[in-house]
Amino acid sequence: MTEKNLFLRGALVLGLAGILSKVLGSVYTIFLQNIIGDRGIGLYQMAYPIYSTLLILSTAGFPVAVSKFVAEHIALGDYAGAKKVFRVSSVLLTASGIVCFLILFFGADQFAVWFGDTDAALAIKAIAPALLVVPIMSAIRGYFQGWQRMEPTAISQVTEQFIRVGTILAAAVILLRWGYSEAHAAAGAAFGAFTGAVFGFLILLVYAWRKRELFRHDVRFKNKVPPQRTWVHIKKLCWYALPISLGALVVPLMNNIDVVTVVNLLKACGYSQQQATEMFGLLTGRAFKLMLLPTTFASAIGTALLPAIAAAIALKNNRLVAHRMEMAMRMTVLVALPSSVGLALLAAPIDIMLFKNTEGTQAIIAIAAATLFSSIQLTTSSILQGIGVVYIPVRNLFIGALAKLGLNFLLVPIWGINGAALATVASYLLATMMNLYSLYRRTGVVFDLRAMLFRPLLATFFMAVAAYSIVRELWPYLAQQLDSERMAAAAVALGAIAAATLVYTVALMVTGSVTRQDTMSIPKVGPKLTTLFSKLGLIR
Repeated sequence: MTEKNLFLRGALVLGLAGILSKVLGSVYTIFLQNIIGDRGIGLYQMAYPIYSTLLILSTAGFPVAVSKFVAEHIALGDYAGAKKVFRVSSVLLTASGIVCFLILFFGADQFAVWFGDTDAALAIKAIAPALLVVPIMSAIRGYFQGWQRMEPTAISQVTEQFIRVGTILAAAVILLRWGYSEAHAAAGAAFGAFTGAVFGFLILLVYAWRKRELFRHDVRFKNKVPPQRTWVHIKKLCWYALPISLGALVVPLMNNIDVVTVVNLLKACGYSQQQATEMFGLLTGRAFKLMLLPTTFASAIGTALLPAIAAAIALKNNRLVAHRMEMAMRMTVLVALPSSVGLALLAAPIDIMLFKNTEGTQAIIAIAAATLFSSIQLTTSSILQGIGVVYIPVRNLFIGALAKLGLNFLLVPIWGINGAALATVASYLLATMMNLYSLYRRTGVVFDLRAMLFRPLLATFFMAVAAYSIVRELWPYLAQQLDSERMAAAAVALGAIAAATLVYTVALMVTGSVTRQDTMSIPKVGPKLTTLFSKLGLIR
């Protein structure tokens, strides 16, 4: 498999796995919201940002660092060094996971007080055991990714999500039927993070056994360079992992800003505890969940991109580095731009289809633009990290988080949760613009705006016209013909998504946004798709 196909295959495998996981995540949110209500969702969501924060602290950016340094060692023929990177990181991650578990479990009551609802303590305690498993699991994933083997990460990720969702729904239903409160049901749902992690870890162990030659010295992998000392690997991992950890902390920091400020600001504006927590559930359980689905593909691109760029830099192949940067940015925009526009146009029918009513529609529309900006921010951060500029994206995203905090205090009292959504958009826009500027300053690479932006923008326009036309013409008709408003909204949303996807795909090819070379690079099915599209006259 060529270098280009290997990178694209990794991005597609992780992207599809991530999208499937996020779809499962969105689906379970729908059922969970119907089971435990908006307040229960609010309590459940209060546990996740602090868990995510401590998870990042416990992993300390090591999975990304592991994938980068393993890829570099392999490119240079230092296979013993690659394995030593994995062993060192595994010990460090196991220890840090235990420490962060103790902090989260025994500090749950105090965290709940800070978040504005003491009932959240049960959910925080229930999610804490996952910190005993996820860190070591992330080390194994990082090692496989360094070898540019993305399947173990993808399969374990999907398995983890399936088990997690099953536990969430089963625990919520069972606890409520047994007469427990919505706080207990939210805690039972939060425990799904642990059960999912255990099964994901078992899947990785199976892959590690099947690919055991990658984890031990083998005659097929003879070293081409002298091995380095263990202490050298520790210093190198910590030097690189620390800024990545700080950068990753900013994302849950933004969520924690909402957790700490939104409920308390709403209560200060006169809303009751019940109303404030329910509104917070609308923001996090609806708007933010829908925003996460498209950004999953950008995360997959970044995960596949970083070791690919690191390997190219180790080989001093600047042309390959620039090519991978351009491809990653173009792939990100091709997915994120139509997703952002489509989410805004279809917010109302999607809201009714998934959550019964339109109470979260305005927040979904407000957050839609953040889909595009957060996706580009993720990809540009991965590029900067891949070329060794690790502190710049941290600084840029932290400045965005400070803007988010200030705008929350300014906009939430005026527009409620819609103000919090707009603050999120502004923060990601600021971080994205700073990343792009930093990337230009550091590399001098100028992206082809015609291929990366203007052509996809034209294709997105045609897609938007198709989606808007279906909503405008079909929804009133189906609303009269069907007894259920939810069924009518579902038919409109799914029909518009299908039509928009078809129109956008054709428009991409007609406008030249997707070329013959792009389709040929798709693993396995690329040549057949190229032949089909050529016969249809869509590509030359």
